[in-house]
Amino acid sequence: MKVLSIIFLYLFFTVNVNASEPIILAKTHQLKSIILDEQRSFSVYLPPSYNENSNKVYPVIYLLDGDQTHLKAVAGLVEALSTERLEQQIQQAIIVAIPNSKYAIRERDFTPTNVDWIFNGKLLEKFENIGNAANYSAFFEKELIPLINKNYRTSTKRVLIGESFGGLFASYVLLSNHALFTDYLINLNLV
Repeated sequence: MKVLSIIFLYLFFTVNVNASEPIILAKTHQLKSIILDEQRSFSVYLPPSYNENSNKVYPVIYLLDGDQTHLKAVAGLVEALSTERLEQQIQQAIIVAIPNSKYAIRERDFTPTNVDWIFNGKLLEKFENIGNAANYSAFFEKELIPLINKNYRTSTKRVLIGESFGGLFASYVLLSNHALFTDYLINLNLV
């Protein structure tokens, strides 16, 4: 019994030591955007098989509101759904998570127009510094997507994921420049 207790304690402390090692999910990069006139950060998650075959190309998922929490959630789903255990329902993919800029409110980049919100003659909300979706779309088209394609093994499949104001931006891109992405996952939970 004493031997089992010692083995248990050894395993307990060994697991705890190993559990404290950080797991690096994605690498964060900086891009000086000429179009947006600011420094933008983005994180790139590579699928588990990325380094196994240097000839394989991957679809790219562009995740709006791409903070670490959203990146972890989407990467976990993509990784799980692309396993044999779950019947490879989707392909493994590179994920590019674009967090909101610390210099601008997210409404600036995600909204296509600069109008006050009025309903039945009553001002619901007045926004300042909004309506920059055309520039934000150009940032993707001329700066971010070419950079990702140059530095990673990407296929022609590109997915844009946006919710709430991010969904509004994704809808704007779908209607104004639909070929920029091949697929769109949009949630317009604006209310």
